[in-house]
Amino acid sequence: MTINNISNSSELPLLDDDDREFSHKLGIIQGCIYIPIFCAGIANNLLTILIILLNRDMHTVTNCYLLNLAISDSLPLIVSLPFEIAFLPITFPLNQFGCKLRSLLAETSTNASILTISAFTIERYIAVCRPLHTTFLSTTGRAIKIQILIWFIAILSSTPYLYITKKSESHCYFDPDFQAFEKKCLQISATFFFVLPAFILCVLYALMARRLYSASLLGDGYWSKSDYRESYSTSIRAKNDEQDNNDLEQKRTKSRNSPTSSITRKYASIRLSNYSSSGAQGQNMQSMKKSAFKMLLLNDDSAKDDYDDKNSMNMLDWSTQQQVTNYVFPLMNMFH
Repeated sequence: MTINNISNSSELPLLDDDDREFSHKLGIIQGCIYIPIFCAGIANNLLTILIILLNRDMHTVTNCYLLNLAISDSLPLIVSLPFEIAFLPITFPLNQFGCKLRSLLAETSTNASILTISAFTIERYIAVCRPLHTTFLSTTGRAIKIQILIWFIAILSSTPYLYITKKSESHCYFDPDFQAFEKKCLQISATFFFVLPAFILCVLYALMARRLYSASLLGDGYWSKSDYRESYSTSIRAKNDEQDNNDLEQKRTKSRNSPTSSITRKYASIRLSNYSSSGAQGQNMQSMKKSAFKMLLLNDDSAKDDYDDKNSMNMLDWSTQQQVTNYVFPLMNMFH
């Protein structure tokens, strides 16, 4: 691994005139390539960060990963690339601590970028192949927690470079005394931050391609087995709820049409027919019976006003008032 003038030796080899001329020309070519990359990278990443942060509508799960990726991609451009341009009069201003810090930041940002791309790919896989899980798996709060975990892992995995990085008069280098340790660190870093993420990305993108290809053949109705199971269980619950509502409505209908209800209505008719119908008092009772029958048997609410007008208790004797109070009113309250 080489990080911005970090070499494996504390001494630079002596160069003859031809080698110096070739190295100078190579540095010019290298600088002509690095300068546009530096300017374009810093400008694009800075615009991405500002646009996402300043627009509240863009605070989504996808943009959360893009924001973190822009930050992690900007760090190596700032701490490494300017010092790789040989013909620029830029020297690292700090001492040995500066070399260690630059090595740590460069390695941390690289690891964070790889982990962010891997996490973002997993989010895409969930959205494409497990769409029913996105409501509780793909949330902004969960994405922020994942970003914090990514930076913690990236910093933790880069701390060994603090111990093996040294500084000579003109450049930074890895301490030869830690050559075996350096080799082990590079192997671990290559395994967990290159080989394993590359394998995961290839597998997930292959599964997404297969899903999209199947969806294009079968239409939008293509679901995985787990999606079918969830959809089936949801439809079963909906059918059960509908059946329960139908059963409850049938029970209410049966209770209204039950023999007990018919007997009660007939009993009300018999009791009302026993009222006295002689004279003005009988006519008033007949009108009250008709209005009561409309409300009780025909469920006619328009008869209530007519019943209230006819129900002049002052026109009835005491026994008839008791009959109305004891039989007519309770029956009305029972059916309404």
